[in-house]
Amino acid sequence: MTVFLFLMVVGLQASAPNTFDMQSDLQGIYDELSQAAMQFGGPEDIDSFHTVFYTPDWTFVDAEGHQHPWSEKRAEAVQALNQPRADSIQQTIQKLSTAPDGVTATTKLTVVRTVLDDEGKYGKKGATHTLTESTSFRDAWVKSGESWKLKSREQIGKPIVSVDHAPSYM
Repeated sequence: MTVFLFLMVVGLQASAPNTFDMQSDLQGIYDELSQAAMQFGGPEDIDSFHTVFYTPDWTFVDAEGHQHPWSEKRAEAVQALNQPRADSIQQTIQKLSTAPDGVTATTKLTVVRTVLDDEGKYGKKGATHTLTESTSFRDAWVKSGESWKLKSREQIGKPIVSVDHAPSYM
């Protein structure tokens, strides 16, 4: 009887999802996504990365609740290639919830940029400032074969921008 109960417990543990492993895998993907975003050379890089890490029907929901397809967000990503590069991009998982068809990750995206303030928007005209922008998201991930793919991203609230403060990644 003891052996039977032991085998049942082991069997249940083997079939239960390991949240730690999932979070480790997804955090690794977020790190890769962040680093790649800082190094994209052209639209072909954006397209290749999207094919590997996103589902074909990926959607984005903005802070006002409006849904945007990939074609719309792709155009924004291509335009962003002409903007000054970020100094750093960090996406940190704050919470992970499992679901029958995948996982939902609540994340904090922190982007740090150094800007030349020609207009005096942040203080003295012509001064250099460090802007830290933090935005929260709810991401839906699905498992495709052995790899994870991002199915949707929902922005939670407006970005918070601080000037000349060290970023807080946690």
